[in-house]
Amino acid sequence: MSRPTAAERQPKYLRIHGLLRDRITSGQWPAGSPLPAQRELADEFGVSLMTLRQALQLLIDDGLVDTRHGSGTYVAERFSYDLGHLRSFAGDLAAQGAQISTRTLGGQIVTPPEPVGARLGGPASVLRLRRLRLVGGRPLIVQTSYLPAPLLPAPLTAILLGQDAGEPAGLYTLLAEHGLTVTQASETITPTTLDLQDARDLDRPGGSPALLSHRLSLTGSGVPIVDDHALLPGDSVAITANRSPDRLDVHYTLTTDR
Repeated sequence: MSRPTAAERQPKYLRIHGLLRDRITSGQWPAGSPLPAQRELADEFGVSLMTLRQALQLLIDDGLVDTRHGSGTYVAERFSYDLGHLRSFAGDLAAQGAQISTRTLGGQIVTPPEPVGARLGGPASVLRLRRLRLVGGRPLIVQTSYLPAPLLPAPLTAILLGQDAGEPAGLYTLLAEHGLTVTQASETITPTTLDLQDARDLDRPGGSPALLSHRLSLTGSGVPIVDDHALLPGDSVAITANRSPDRLDVHYTLTTDR
């Protein structure tokens, strides 16, 4: 009598979770599509509804599916942000088809906080931008960006402060158009919690867990031009690493369903 394989020794709900996860991540079940009815899936795998629901709960915990009351279970909308290049959050999400919009929460010339001033080379004043990124109308990222005011051409300052009519382009694009092309950046990601203002902007409770992405961007001549702080709610983001012997790809995975 042959011994069962490692896969066969797994609990049934774990095997089903793995199979359903593969259907989602492979694109067989695209984002936004409904899953088959629970009874249909239970019959397919020859298990009880309780076992099937254990597998579905793991998918919910993974952020791969979400349940809609009275409607069923759907594949969650998920977007990746690759940390291996210089494209902005908004640019990366838009390239994946996300319906991303930006709401400017404030823009002014201020005296920089001491750590910000030190990173930007000691300017007497900085342009402070605070923006909210929404995907599908849901708040997902709140960003606070500092730029050294003395280095910014007057027309660019007017655009960033909203003094020019029209919808402004992305920050990196605007900088490049005014001779300040970003060519390198360093980024640090740390855990944090949302203060009351950030929580209110992101429609989360105060003190909720979050990830803080701090990025310092520099021009081709090595001049620091943007000190950027992006907050991502912990219920909507995970960091994924794909490793091989000669390569490491790291990216955020963001979901608008929570």
